[in-house]
Amino acid sequence: MNTAGLAGAVKPPITDLSREQLRVLVQELGQPAYRADQVAAWVYRSTATSFDEMSNVPKSLRQALAERCRFAALELQTELLSTDGETRKAVSSLPDGELIESVLMRYPQRWDGTGHERATVCASTQVGCPVKCTFCATGLMGFTRNLSAGEILDQALHFLRWSREHPPIVRNVVFMGMGEPLFNYDATMAAAERLVDPEFAGLGVHRLTVSTSGWLPGLVRLTEDPLEVRLAVSLHAPTDDLRNQLVPLNRRYPLRDLMAACREYQRKTGRRVTFEYTLMDGVNDSPALARALVALLRGLDVHVNLIPMNPVAGIPFAPSPAPAVDAFHDILREHGIICTVRREMGRDIKAACGQLKTEFERQRRRAAAVPAVSA
Repeated sequence: MNTAGLAGAVKPPITDLSREQLRVLVQELGQPAYRADQVAAWVYRSTATSFDEMSNVPKSLRQALAERCRFAALELQTELLSTDGETRKAVSSLPDGELIESVLMRYPQRWDGTGHERATVCASTQVGCPVKCTFCATGLMGFTRNLSAGEILDQALHFLRWSREHPPIVRNVVFMGMGEPLFNYDATMAAAERLVDPEFAGLGVHRLTVSTSGWLPGLVRLTEDPLEVRLAVSLHAPTDDLRNQLVPLNRRYPLRDLMAACREYQRKTGRRVTFEYTLMDGVNDSPALARALVALLRGLDVHVNLIPMNPVAGIPFAPSPAPAVDAFHDILREHGIICTVRREMGRDIKAACGQLKTEFERQRRRAAAVPAVSA
């Protein structure tokens, strides 16, 4: 990848480069190809945040790389920590001034001593979102643009670096933040490929999950993709009438087509499908809808993730009360469906998609509107 001639333009982040592109660049700069592996180790598997810290890389190469590329695609603007210490949410800016969110979720060992501590990053793939789900803060923003592979990847790397000094180290990445990942298929999968590449971040491929609201052209591509990432479907309703209201994309790709695509995905890949179901009081949490969901999923190997809604200002939905969540959960379990209720995490730091970005932009506009005080 030739990055010369960038005077006056924004330099690309080094994480936008594939392994082969990085090797070509290093050789263009007069260095042997193996130097690319050294550079990649610093970028993807260390706590370094600049080219200057690459102590085993020649100074001339470090300087040349800095002239051609940015080390990071993002600039951290604010980061909040939940009161329980288990959720960190970051708002980062892009070179064009746009803002995106990413979240680190840390899960302790279970109360009975089983399982292990683990950490998961939720990464955004777009600025805003064109799907406009009616219960989602990101949907209120509209859509601005897709993120590059490096802009997606650097969200995970930010928390990976932090977790190397504050274990547990991040082992799971879910593309479930702002945006519809399958609308930005090529960049999302390029980021995923670099996360699993043993010469780059080296995560296990089955520790990556791509979420979709039901974009079937992308789901068909994912079914055939050799990179064996996991699939999550943002379902939220078991009937077309209700899903049309909550997820407008359903009007184009109704449940019959979506479920057929999920069955084909499972037939070809042999992998379990996760269905995300955000529970909203009096909207989609009735026992009758739980039974309709059982019928919809019949014959599939699935895991249903029930998500108590995080309240969002300006959206007329509220979280389902605990008794309704329990009753919905019990009906699914009684019919043999693997089902968990996601622990509420980060409500105190606006951890639902789009909430913190919206608040940060509001504060930034207020600050810009304050007139300067003359001396």
